[in-house]
Amino acid sequence: MSAGFARRALVTVPGFLLAILLISIGTKLAPWGVGIVILVIGLGLILPEESLRATLHTGGVAHHKTGDPSGPAGVGAVLRSESGEVIGEIARSIGVTTNTVADYTALIDGLQMALDRGVTDLTVYVDSPLVAGHVIQGHRVRADHLRPLVEHVRQLLEGFSTWSLTRVPRKLNLESDQLANRGIDEAITEVHVPELVLAQDS
Repeated sequence: MSAGFARRALVTVPGFLLAILLISIGTKLAPWGVGIVILVIGLGLILPEESLRATLHTGGVAHHKTGDPSGPAGVGAVLRSESGEVIGEIARSIGVTTNTVADYTALIDGLQMALDRGVTDLTVYVDSPLVAGHVIQGHRVRADHLRPLVEHVRQLLEGFSTWSLTRVPRKLNLESDQLANRGIDEAITEVHVPELVLAQDS
């Protein structure tokens, strides 16, 4: 669950008190039309908003050579509703970069997609031990170029009412990897000239 959830809960306390006040006033003024309006507004403030639960799998791929951490890279993400219906997919090239940058970019793209679809409660699965270590285990981010990506992920997670992130074996995350590879293949077909990112991850 995000740390921001508790802060949002505190922010909603004044709204809850306002709703109680409006309901009380509306009840007393019910015989008049304005009382009904006030009552409806109060109920609207206090009733829970409809939530949308979803599951997100993300993965990044970089086709690099031995001794060189960078290579043609792509990101993939698949978003499913609570019923299992696919409600969003991502498959795109991100140029030449490292596996870790690709993994983070895939996660950022996937989280943004979930927010754009109105998801409120999200379960995320990644296969990168480094991403999982940074985001959920609080491991130190040693590489300077990764810090903005980690912070971006944390900011996006603040947008959900509840969230969880779990590392899974790559074999359980194959669909997102396949989408990432598709993004690379499509970029090669289009003779895409990538941006070079050569920083070493750690």
